[in-house]
Amino acid sequence: MEKILSNYKSLLNNLESLSSESIKNYDLDKTGLFIVDMNNGFAKEGALSSPRVEKIINPIADFGKALSSKINTIVAFTDTHDKNSVELKSYPSHCLRGDKESQVVQELLSIENMNILEKNSTNGFFVLDMEKYKNLDNFIVVGCCTDICVYQFVLTLKTYFNQNNLDKNIIVPISLVETYDIDEVHSGDMLNTIFLNSMIQNGINVVKEIIL
Repeated sequence: MEKILSNYKSLLNNLESLSSESIKNYDLDKTGLFIVDMNNGFAKEGALSSPRVEKIINPIADFGKALSSKINTIVAFTDTHDKNSVELKSYPSHCLRGDKESQVVQELLSIENMNILEKNSTNGFFVLDMEKYKNLDNFIVVGCCTDICVYQFVLTLKTYFNQNNLDKNIIVPISLVETYDIDEVHSGDMLNTIFLNSMIQNGINVVKEIIL
């Protein structure tokens, strides 16, 4: 147990040592923002909603609105399932097509140039036409959940780039990602720490925040 606690503290210290990054470091003509699952079903109501996720709605909305006049690519993924979706065998029923849960939260809808993509799995990569984004060098990824949908998306994106020998920058600001809590089953703080460190180990550029 002591070794586990020591390892966890090391992971936590690693995140605390990270710095912030300025948006000025990026060529905005080659930068895209990808917002993962900031919908009502995860942020406001339903079996999988979480107050932790709700707290990042306004920061993400502000960030997206500030960038919308500066970049051409803003994508928002949202879970959208049919009643017979296989994923619902693994998770409680959520974000059904036509329900309020599958809708992107109202606060984000005023982000200009935002393209909403429906997805039927935890991984948004599979609904992207990567040919549309071949000119992007910087992929900023925000949203929920750090250890599931965000993690799967950035890792798949990274391995796709590796496979094709593409040197791209995937940036995850800690201030704009979050996961949920379930007592004794799913610790949000612990899983944020573990999975953000795993992203770093896999070549993702994890930063404290992106300064506009």
